[in-house]
Amino acid sequence: MTQPEHSIYSWSSMEPLDTLEMHVLARAYRAAWRSLHSRDPVSRHVIESLDVMFVFGNQPHTDPAANKAHV
Repeated sequence: MTQPEHSIYSWSSMEPLDTLEMHVLARAYRAAWRSLHSRDPVSRHVIESLDVMFVFGNQPHTDPAANKAHV
């Protein structure tokens, strides 16, 4: 079994968000990031207005204060 390319959490509660819609959003975010930066996103990316945090690169989430990119 392959590892997922991303994990998704609620930014406010750190609860996993494992819905189809969130995975579609994460893949669209990855595609937009690749288009703008010519590389894959890595680590934590937060969209505060949607209360969502994507963790790219199979890294487990730890402390929300350790996030590296906000959108």
